[in-house]
Amino acid sequence: MTDTAIPHTSSSATRDVAAPLTLGIYLRHLLWRHSRGVIFWTIGVTVYSALMILSFPAFEESGTLDVSQYPEAMREAFNLQSLSTIEPFLSSQVFNFLPLVLMFIPITTFAGAIVGAEERGALDVLFGTPLPRQIYVVAYWLAVATLMLLMLLVLGLASWAVAVAIGVDLSLGESLLASLNVFPITMAAGSIALALSAALRQRGIAIGVPVALMFLMYLLDVVGKIVDDVTPLRNLSFFKAYGDPLQQGMPWGGAALLLTIALVVGALAIPLFQRRDIYA
Repeated sequence: MTDTAIPHTSSSATRDVAAPLTLGIYLRHLLWRHSRGVIFWTIGVTVYSALMILSFPAFEESGTLDVSQYPEAMREAFNLQSLSTIEPFLSSQVFNFLPLVLMFIPITTFAGAIVGAEERGALDVLFGTPLPRQIYVVAYWLAVATLMLLMLLVLGLASWAVAVAIGVDLSLGESLLASLNVFPITMAAGSIALALSAALRQRGIAIGVPVALMFLMYLLDVVGKIVDDVTPLRNLSFFKAYGDPLQQGMPWGGAALLLTIALVVGALAIPLFQRRDIYA
């Protein structure tokens, strides 16, 4: 990699007129390019959720789901008031920590979109074509958002179908809301990576910072439930807004807040990228 800067040229009027067409073409390209990886993720999380649901009747009959003997602090931290029905069981075994797993999809994809592509020497070639930078960023965000929504929709439908097949009382609405509630928090984490990818020169930092932030916020949320001195810090955690749809209802306000953060931080990547010199 050399230090030859490739200046960014302003878009022409013709390019502005063709922007929607360019966005659509590049969006389709990104959907196809990243779909295979997301398919494997979809299979993995769907199979895991199905296995948890299939195991629920066995746990229910054995009596091992009685949480009354658990330490009170543990029950408070992980919202384990009861595991006698499928909703709290599925929440504790799948959805409480699912954002920590699925956040790696948008984080790694967005980190690779700009600084990762620059490290591979691909950006200078890509922007030798008439592709505006803002279209590139918007297309990447929309592609990842679309794939994440499709994956979570499949997860919700499959979880409900498995529950119905074995006679477990899980409604379709509950299953879909619990799954789709993962979308705003994972996209908020991913958008941080996208902004960092536009501003920094190291892909590792663009991945490491949002991952560390997410685990720190999860820890703040858990500890804040049981330690009064830490409770105010829960307001800084995405996980307080994430809530627990299966036990407490869909946190619409929290979901809207997280989605707003995702959109605002993701949009911040556009001016950051516009000011960036690309090194080849």
